[in-house]
Amino acid sequence: MVQRGLSVMMKVLPVSGSEWCDKHFRLPAGSSQTAGQWTTMPLQVVPLNMMCNRNIRAVTFQKSARIGYSKMLVGAVSCLQAQYGTSIVIYQPTEDDAKDFTVDEIDAAWEEMPIMRKIFPYLFANNEKNTTKKKFGAGWILDIKGAHTPKNMRRLTKGALFGDEVDGWIWRFAKEGSPIKPARKRLDGAAFPMERWGTTPTVSGESHIEVLMSEMDLTFRFYLPCPHCTHLQTLVWGGKDSKHGFHWDNSKSSITAKARTAHYRCIECEENIYYSQLLSMEKAGRWIAEDGTWTKDGERFFSDSNDPVATPQKVGLHCWAGYSTNLSFGWIGLVEEFLSCGSDPAKLQPFVNLVLGELWEGDNTSKLEWENLKPRREIWWVGNRADNPIHNRASILTGGIDTQDDRIEMFVWAWGAGEECWLVDHIVLLGDLASDELKKAAGEKLYNQYKKVNGETMDVRLWCWDAMGHKTDDVYEMSRRHGSLWVIPIQGENQYGKPIANFPRKKNTKKVYLTRLGTDGLKARLYGRLGLSPSTDDTAVPGCIHFPVDEDICGDEFFKQLCSASKKLEINKSGQRNWRWVKQYHSFDEALDGWNYAHAALNILMQRFGFVLTEPEPAVQQQSAVSSIRAAAERLKGG
Repeated sequence: MVQRGLSVMMKVLPVSGSEWCDKHFRLPAGSSQTAGQWTTMPLQVVPLNMMCNRNIRAVTFQKSARIGYSKMLVGAVSCLQAQYGTSIVIYQPTEDDAKDFTVDEIDAAWEEMPIMRKIFPYLFANNEKNTTKKKFGAGWILDIKGAHTPKNMRRLTKGALFGDEVDGWIWRFAKEGSPIKPARKRLDGAAFPMERWGTTPTVSGESHIEVLMSEMDLTFRFYLPCPHCTHLQTLVWGGKDSKHGFHWDNSKSSITAKARTAHYRCIECEENIYYSQLLSMEKAGRWIAEDGTWTKDGERFFSDSNDPVATPQKVGLHCWAGYSTNLSFGWIGLVEEFLSCGSDPAKLQPFVNLVLGELWEGDNTSKLEWENLKPRREIWWVGNRADNPIHNRASILTGGIDTQDDRIEMFVWAWGAGEECWLVDHIVLLGDLASDELKKAAGEKLYNQYKKVNGETMDVRLWCWDAMGHKTDDVYEMSRRHGSLWVIPIQGENQYGKPIANFPRKKNTKKVYLTRLGTDGLKARLYGRLGLSPSTDDTAVPGCIHFPVDEDICGDEFFKQLCSASKKLEINKSGQRNWRWVKQYHSFDEALDGWNYAHAALNILMQRFGFVLTEPEPAVQQQSAVSSIRAAAERLKGG
């Protein structure tokens, strides 16, 4: 009788999430660096306890990779089920993600945990009570679903909702809008409704976590005492002009050598702090919100004057990889990773998102100033530019053709390794494309040949031709006449998230390969790369866009057109947020479209035909005969 009373008392006196996990949670072999008993790291104590704290209605965690969030999620779910019998739904971005999470994280961990055998009778069963989508425990049900369809957010009533990698979720449903709202409806009627959101962030303006963080009452960050002066501070990356943050000896000859000197500089005393000191700093640290509210355990909260305060209802958390005491190469590895990015936005964005846990602002910057691009023009040819306009590092040419009522404009771009590119030619042909005269003139220009300084002759490997508007049939005719696999009719789709070039498997009824382009993605890529500056010694800069000193093809009007679009946030009456690329700063945008179409042609060559963009082979003497190109085009006709 006494023993039974003690058992009941144990049930009504639950412990914190970190205490429960330290006792019961296990890390399975294969999905963890270290298998066996879980030990909560200092940086994980507050997030884990907040996730299990039923007095906190909403927890939103904007985080980086490498801090053990997936394990914390499984530990928190297990704790809530074991101590409170909470029915829970976990949403992953897609159905495949949900299945993988169940198999790799949940099933693998639970099979190692003796307590789960007591509260989940079907642990080792292979039936409808234990599937990758649903599990029936002792008084609770766990659903694991993909967030990509509205139907997965219906007919469920839960006590807790865990939204994982929410920035990987669809931005909005066609009718329901943001998926966050229907997911929240699963908590209606719960005695202790708990919503828990977590993700590595993506792009500002298109991020669910950005919206969710703005809804929280307080946002907590981890403040650590300096081992020299005890000043409390958050870890920040800093910059080359910042006195505090991460620093290294930039005079070293290699990236590896520079990274080996990595250290952190205190914002107060400016003394150096090293990775070996991080663990002791975190043990003495505290999580502090913007109003001074602080906590050391995620359960008890205090004001900036150390008076106890009520538990906040909606809390945000931010933490990044610099806090992890479990990094294979410590801060040295983070610095080496950063230095390896160089100035390439394609590499910097993953670093900002996955290492710093910050939103990427690169795609949503304000208007590009065309006046800032024009001074970047270069000379890479010898003598007359028209005689050798291709840079020696280029390995392929592609072209984009923009169709207007009274003219067509043809742009030829050269591409090198890392998608470094150079403007080669800009041809304007006046007239109506419906006329035989313009068709003939355009057909001849398709076969233009261009030379490098080393004498190598090149032709345009693939053309993408704008088939929008009422000239569609004329563009189709040009494609059939000159080669359906050489001249590709394209139509843009102004919807963010569409593929760069969706090349079809077969021809349409007009006997052409009409290809849909994700123009928003193309513009975002272009504007992200325009921030890359050419090197002063003509060394390669992956992704860099080079412009020639030539007023005829690259004057003021060209740059105005190139910078004519801007990304604008639109919010409709129902609150749905969508980014749209709009023509805002100049009435013409042919130069912008010309690059987009030429880049789409490159993408088609790589994705559809297996072309690999590498450094060009040494020049070999080639015959320069237009007839050879015409012969190649003839072979592509009807392909």
